[in-house]
Amino acid sequence: MTIQKPNDFTATDRGLALANFKTGSRILDVGCGEGDTVNHLNEKGFKAEGIDINLVKISNAKAKHPDIEVKFGDGSFLDDYLSFTFDGVFMEDSLSQINQPDEALHEAYCVMKKGGRIIIRDKYEKNPDPNKVKATAIEAARQARIPHKEGECDEGTTERLVDFRLRGVFFKDQLLSQLKDEIGFRVMQFEDLGTEDKDDEGRTIGSFLLIAQKPI
Repeated sequence: MTIQKPNDFTATDRGLALANFKTGSRILDVGCGEGDTVNHLNEKGFKAEGIDINLVKISNAKAKHPDIEVKFGDGSFLDDYLSFTFDGVFMEDSLSQINQPDEALHEAYCVMKKGGRIIIRDKYEKNPDPNKVKATAIEAARQARIPHKEGECDEGTTERLVDFRLRGVFFKDQLLSQLKDEIGFRVMQFEDLGTEDKDDEGRTIGSFLLIAQKPI
């Protein structure tokens, strides 16, 4: 699977162009890794900061880019930020790695100002089997009804099953429905980035760029 390489900001800049942020807009990069995108956004005149759950990457980000603001944290729980704080939120190849992607999208919605935009770049399955999509939704609903035990909400290595993602790869239609119908975003753009590969399960996987707006 093709993933944007460090210091290759082609997809990032395409997302910026589609989102049409004003100079000085405040942007949060969720899953910022070593801070390359945060630094790039700052260099382009935005007020960017980042959050990542990997302490080593946060340490590396601070060493590589001493002037940027990054912190340790979970994208599913943006409690350190006030509501209506950011003009935009970036999630580049990070939403698929977050244990609770539905919570992460809801948190992003909450911390964004009205009219703010979220930019997501990630992986999706092209032409998934409808029966598999349906079975995933049924099982996700079943698991959601099971009472949680202490510690189950902690970030772990096993992803929580949701109807719009299966083993790190999204279902396009279900992801769009989650954004629009469950959270309240207005989807502005969904672009296939022209990459395609087969994973070890035989799935045809592509990369996408998605822009959605919090209603004004």
